[in-house]
Amino acid sequence: MVILKDVLKSCADILKNSVPSPFMEAQILLGHVLSKDSLYIKTHPDIPVDSQDEKKAYSLCKRRAKGEPVAYITGIKEFMSLEFEVCPAVLIPRPDTEIITEYIIEKYSDSSIAVLDLCTGSGAISVSLAKYMKNARITATDISPDAIRVAKRNAKRNQVEEKIDFLIKDAIWDYDFKNKFDVVVSNPPYIETSCISSLMRDVSEFEPKLALDGGEDGLIFYKKIVNNIKKILKCGGELIFEIGYNQGNAVSDIMKNEFSHILVTKDYAGQDRMVTGQLI
Repeated sequence: MVILKDVLKSCADILKNSVPSPFMEAQILLGHVLSKDSLYIKTHPDIPVDSQDEKKAYSLCKRRAKGEPVAYITGIKEFMSLEFEVCPAVLIPRPDTEIITEYIIEKYSDSSIAVLDLCTGSGAISVSLAKYMKNARITATDISPDAIRVAKRNAKRNQVEEKIDFLIKDAIWDYDFKNKFDVVVSNPPYIETSCISSLMRDVSEFEPKLALDGGEDGLIFYKKIVNNIKKILKCGGELIFEIGYNQGNAVSDIMKNEFSHILVTKDYAGQDRMVTGQLI
């Protein structure tokens, strides 16, 4: 029977020509097989690893070496200190999106607001809001039935399934809501169609095109949402978009006739990431 440090080295060797941080990713994947965290893997180099777990670890590392994202291999991604199920039906939640979620939580805190999350995907935003905002009423929508199924499981995983209404819907503004919303938030597809093939391999080949493709100019969903916003957002309500790093001016321009107090906010890397505005 081999010991952990030898399996870890072999895993890192499988990954060394394929990923920027082979040792770190080897720790994550081996830890997943053994149901241990990275700290345990680092501090228990001499424990035995049985042959079945050894083979499974090598198999997962070979998948990663072919470009498959770690989150899809493990089926789990952390977001806002919560655990989310992910699979190829949904975009993997990014740390960039946390600034949108944090903004809503900090601004509205304990307010009794109704929030609509458009293009919810895995439910990262809606589940996080439901978890951290006691009085918010959340509605989450997506065009993909598979995405909504994942989002529902994530709501249950994080014990907020009773706080979120899920809808499978494309033109959500045609849905007959009893009341309009105080806040509409969306992380829509915003990659230009022609640019998708040039994205990193683990994105372009594995993540769902439906969640990436924002049309020829990357702006099609921003335009659709703004053009129909008065059907779903209260007058004086706030629209919050996640945007691509180079879309701040373009999305602000789309919003300028319907919104006041338009603001572009940068992410922790200093890139434009969020546009907010108040409906006139």
